[in-house]
Amino acid sequence: MQNNVTPMFVRPRTPKLKNDWMTIVLKVLLAAGIFFSMLYFGKRNFNSLFMTMIDSSYSSFMGVSLFTYLSTMTPTALIMIKITFPIIATVILFLLYIVFAKFFASLVFRQYMIIGVQFDIRRFRVCLDSSFIIMTVLLGVGEIIFAQLPLAYNFGNIFVPPIVALLSMSVFFFAFSRGLEKRFYPILIHIMIIPTIMLVLFA
Repeated sequence: MQNNVTPMFVRPRTPKLKNDWMTIVLKVLLAAGIFFSMLYFGKRNFNSLFMTMIDSSYSSFMGVSLFTYLSTMTPTALIMIKITFPIIATVILFLLYIVFAKFFASLVFRQYMIIGVQFDIRRFRVCLDSSFIIMTVLLGVGEIIFAQLPLAYNFGNIFVPPIVALLSMSVFFFAFSRGLEKRFYPILIHIMIIPTIMLVLFA
């Protein structure tokens, strides 16, 4: 009696990135870019708390007036808070970026398998990291401009981040699609729709 053995299908996993000097440098630059983009953002929002200095009844936290809390803090403590916020935000956003990059890479890898195109995880991450570095620098420059022109913030904050996010994904597309046959361009654009929407919404 012959046993029929059904072969098991093993889904290929997305290749893991093996870090080298370039990918490490890009990660450091990306972290620095995120910190730069959050530095003036944190200062502007922290400074807005000082509206409580005008009206002590403006807001409170657990029954304690923010006016009382802020007025008792030393200048050193205030500076530390202004610096601590961008650092914490940088760590959180960098970790979220890693998750985003892995999700994006898995989408591209699976679709490339279907159409028979070789997927290079290192090239993908170099292109994606570089485009995000450009995005964080532009967002940081925008925050500096808004700090000088506070009246433009309400208008610019609505349009500038989404436009910068779209620009970042455009940079990624033109960099990553180099060497790819033009007939595959629509497929790559289709893959990028969900990541682009996510980036635009949360930029």
